[in-house]
Amino acid sequence: MIKYQILNTIKFIGKSILVFMTGILIFAYSIALIEKIQRPTFKNLPTNEFIIIGIILVILIFINLKWVFGIFKKKPNDE
Repeated sequence: MIKYQILNTIKFIGKSILVFMTGILIFAYSIALIEKIQRPTFKNLPTNEFIIIGIILVILIFINLKWVFGIFKKKPNDE
């Protein structure tokens, strides 16, 4: 019983860290993207790298929705 509680606690901590880090990355990315749009020569990061980082963040958001929040889980058919 205690073993399962420890595993559930570790899972919860891991999921919390994943959500927290994704939130921080989205916040930093949005600030950098706003600066890049307002002043294109201000940041040295090329536009294609912004697109790649944006795709990585979308994948992280999808992982959060699937694993942490369970939005895309299959529901059993009640027939």
